[in-house]
Amino acid sequence: MTSKPFDSMMMVWSGAYLGAAFFLIAGLLPQGTVSIGLLAQLSWLALVGSIPTTLALVAAARVAGAKRPLMVASTVLLAALTMAVGWEHIDFLLSGPRWLDHPRRPLLQVALLSVLGLLAAAGWLWLMLGFRIRRPAQQATWITFSIVAVGLLTAAIVRYRAYDYSIAQLVFPAGLLSGAVLYLIIRNSPRRNIAAGLAATCLLFGVGSRFAPVLVATGQREVIAQSRAGALATLYVLPQLSRATSLRSSGEGCPEPKPILETSPIGVLPDGRRNVILITVDALRKDIVGQELNERPVTPQLSRLMAKGVSFVNATSTYPATLFAVGSAFTGLSPAELYLSPSLPETIFTRARAHIDQQIAVLPDVSWFRLPIVQQFLAPGVETKFAGTDADATDALVASLRQARRDDASVMAWVHYYAPHDPYESHAAFPVGDGKKNAYLSEVAYFDRELGRLMDYLEADRWLDDSLVIFFSDHGEALGESSYWGHHVYLNAWMIDVPLVLWHAAFAPAEPRVGVSLADVAPSVLHFLGLPLPSDIAARSLFTLDPDLPNRASFSEAFPVRGRELFDSFRLPALDDATIRARLQSIRVSSKGYEPKGAISLDRYRLIRHRGAGTAFFFDRETNPGEDPGLRTTDAKPRRLLETELDSWENAQLRRIQCRLQLSGDRPETPRPR
Repeated sequence: MTSKPFDSMMMVWSGAYLGAAFFLIAGLLPQGTVSIGLLAQLSWLALVGSIPTTLALVAAARVAGAKRPLMVASTVLLAALTMAVGWEHIDFLLSGPRWLDHPRRPLLQVALLSVLGLLAAAGWLWLMLGFRIRRPAQQATWITFSIVAVGLLTAAIVRYRAYDYSIAQLVFPAGLLSGAVLYLIIRNSPRRNIAAGLAATCLLFGVGSRFAPVLVATGQREVIAQSRAGALATLYVLPQLSRATSLRSSGEGCPEPKPILETSPIGVLPDGRRNVILITVDALRKDIVGQELNERPVTPQLSRLMAKGVSFVNATSTYPATLFAVGSAFTGLSPAELYLSPSLPETIFTRARAHIDQQIAVLPDVSWFRLPIVQQFLAPGVETKFAGTDADATDALVASLRQARRDDASVMAWVHYYAPHDPYESHAAFPVGDGKKNAYLSEVAYFDRELGRLMDYLEADRWLDDSLVIFFSDHGEALGESSYWGHHVYLNAWMIDVPLVLWHAAFAPAEPRVGVSLADVAPSVLHFLGLPLPSDIAARSLFTLDPDLPNRASFSEAFPVRGRELFDSFRLPALDDATIRARLQSIRVSSKGYEPKGAISLDRYRLIRHRGAGTAFFFDRETNPGEDPGLRTTDAKPRRLLETELDSWENAQLRRIQCRLQLSGDRPETPRPR
């Protein structure tokens, strides 16, 4: 260090700032477009993120020159702090189906925590070693190895598209190491760097302050992670302290019971048999439907189904993951209402059980679908078969339906195809080329073939004469958009726009443009069966909607609740007001996982609100079908309309949650249709 404290501090800050900026920009390498505004935002967060980096570098430099007991104590303290911070994160990462009920899960948690602690201790010791080295050759060796470590961390940041909580544990040490390297390089020429640093500070405070609030809503998780690692409370935490969510309604009463719609909407005779066949597929993007690859259609069978049935043009998923999306479709409730339900909600299976002879489910033979929460929540009490492949799923459902025909039994059946879900594997029968996206398309083509086989059977065995067939995808899939692969996290078109088709012999082909969501499936099934609609759901039967109504909105949500946390929520018979309020706050301002979001889709427009940041993106889907955040829509009037509609929907959602807590015994009778 130099003899002047100010010079030393500025040099350390300069290195820390440049290091933080480098890693934020490195996180954007897979993106196609990087605007000046985004770079300004990155620079601003790098500036703020350099604060803890600078403090850590100064501490390392000071402790490196101290006595050994202080070095040991600081190392142990840092390791313990890392393990304490990492406990919740590791618990969250191990809440998925593979590890949730694994007998060695606690042992794995301890092992991963120990690894985190050892890495933190080793990194701290390595950092102090760099400050103790004075010989140029040794310093060059230290810098070389540090740059290699930085390169590995950079690769992990670019490739490991996890939640921001995970990325933070890569960004911070990467910025720290790079800051140390840069500091060691420039520490002998302070004046030039002080001048440059002060100039950059003035510029970035002016330009960056214009964009910083929006940056947190861009979806760049490593950017948000840097803000968290930098304790950016002013942008992320403090604004929420004045936004405590209240469950108190504005004096409005609870919803009145809805009228019973017992007459079938398509002219099925009162005593006629009514079957329901639900066909769902995992992670199928709507924009893939109808595409051609190498002059070969990817989804010819689904395109055939959409041409034969009623295919809704503006259908959206309620949630970018299976459990809440299918849960909404089977209950009519929004994702937040499902999470805050005081007990397991009624599904179309439980409501129709007394009126259907046989209920069948064919689910993927993967660990997630064998969790108790799936069979107790989505399809409780249903005869369930597990299929290893989509071909096996088709065979299993066809066999069950044939047996039901022989037994002259009415049926409610559900099959869930799984092929498009990651990991993607190319099928020899559908060669589409190399690469991850092509493998996804090959999976979609394979699923499509099995859908065609099922359709052929349903037509040949005349199921369409007395059955309502409903097809939908639970959600879409990110294929590199925002440098992200998979689902969860986002509410853009590629994640929530889904195909939704009704098929029956009495239906004429149609393409209604009315806005609908997967939550509308449940009341549609009950309507078809002639069963009463629940009084406490906002969803509507698709049969009652004006097909060309342009101004009906659909709503979607995303919040990081999964695994054991979700399952436990349904096992608590009663929740007090404080617990519910805490849970509600957790899906508005998350402390882990990804940024909670809410979205409204209305006609040609979509607004996505990032709840924690308090900012939103507004898209005109006609001029910006890919919903690129860099292409801002400036039409203020429709934006205000969507913001107002989203506020109204969220307020009504809170009121229904409160009423359901107060009136948890409200389970309307479901008499057999006359």
